This record gives sequence, C-alpha cells and structure tokens, in this order.
Amino acid sequence: MSKLNSDSKVPAKALKPHRSWLTEGVLDAEYKEYVLLAWLQKVKQDLNSTKLYPALADVIEKHRELNAIKKGLDQGKESGPVIGLDFARMQLLRSSSNTSSSLEEYLKELIQRAMPHLDSAMQEGKSLYDQIDANIEFCPIGVQPLHVSEGYLLVTQGMHTQRKLLAYRYNKSKITRGGDAFLELNLECIETRNLSRLETADDIKWSLIRRYRQLPQPATYHVHAEHMVPLKATLLPIARRKLLQEIAQC
Repeated sequence: MSKLNSDSKVPAKALKPHRSWLTEGVLDAEYKEYVLLAWLQKVKQDLNSTKLYPALADVIEKHRELNAIKKGLDQGKESGPVIGLDFARMQLLRSSSNTSSSLEEYLKELIQRAMPHLDSAMQEGKSLYDQIDANIEFCPIGVQPLHVSEGYLLVTQGMHTQRKLLAYRYNKSKITRGGDAFLELNLECIETRNLSRLETADDIKWSLIRRYRQLPQPATYHVHAEHMVPLKATLLPIARRKLLQEIAQC
C-alpha cells in the first residue's frame, strides 16, 4: 500500500467508505485515495490479527463496485458524458450532450489510483483465507438423513485437553433479493463448553439427540480447527460457507 505524504490531510476516522464516497464532497481523486488508504490500514490490522470478516468481504465489495464503474466507463465511451451515479445499481448516468465531463475524468483517475490498493488488500485477505481454510477439517457425522435443510453444526477448536465446543442448530431457507434467489443459513448457538479428552463428535451428536427430541435423526456436521482463531470474525464464517456448500444442492 502506498505511503501518505506527511502534509496530506488524511481522514481522522478510518471508516468503511459507503457507496456515495465516490462523489461525496470534493471530487479530488488524490484525496479520495487517502480516504481509501486510511480504511485499508484498518483492514490490514484486522488481517494481521487473523480477523477475516467483515474485512475481506468489505474489500471484495469495494473492488466489485469500482470494477462495475470501470466497465461502464469502458463500454459507454460513445454514449455521452457522465453526469452522475446510480448507487443502487452502481451504474453511470449519462447525458445526451457532447460536452466534456469532469466527473468522468475524476472517476477514471480515482479508479486508476484505487484499484491497485484494493487488488493488494484482496489478495492478502484471500491468501489468509486459503491458509486458514486448508487447516480446518469439515465432515458429516454419522449417517445423514435424506433432508439436510436443518440439523446441527458442531464447531470445535484446540488440541487434546484444551478443546472447546460450540454447538449450533442450523436451518436453510431461500430468500429473494432484487429478483434473485439466495440461500440463507440461520445458526442458533445451543451449547458452549469445554470438551473432555475422550469426547468425540459422535458423542456430542447423540447427546443433542437425547436433549432435543424434535430432531430425532438430524443432519450433523463437524468443523474443527486445531489452532485458535477468532470465532466470529474467522472460524464461524468459514464453517458457515463450508456447510452452505455441502447442503446447497439438497
């Protein structure tokens, strides 16, 4: 990431830039680069602390937004000057006149400055994700029922006598957003405790079956990380993604 000049006016708060940051305030590409860099410094601190989310998802979102604008600039060269942005759709608004557009030149310069920083942060985040993901075990426990849209997700961390358990009840549902259908996974934590040395995932599954009679034959999946990583910011999002991939076609 580029270093800021000592006389640059860097924003005091390194907050995630919302979509309107592109055209909000002064249209100065260099200053907006500093706004982005200030936020990316916070992202880098999170990644250095092995906190993947929301940092990585936010970087990917910003990268997609600027890519959408860049695509619009490249494809609409003969469509008239840019006069604004539709932030809901991340689309350029153009005029039918033939006048030049200072907004268009500003956006081109900003994208040229911003994309290398976002590329670097996204690559760093994805590398960390792959490194952690490669060391996380995921497997079904026992015989799975025909319907796996609900069941249990067992998340364990640690080695030998230092293992910790978080048991979740999950259910899969479909939601519609913008005319498109998406899968949603709801997780409810039902148990948190330390594990004994000899206790297995199968033991935990049968303990839950005896306690919660409404699921007599539940689909059950186990995620285990030997190394301790942040639960909410790293392990649980990865576990959720693995589970969604497993049950998506069911």
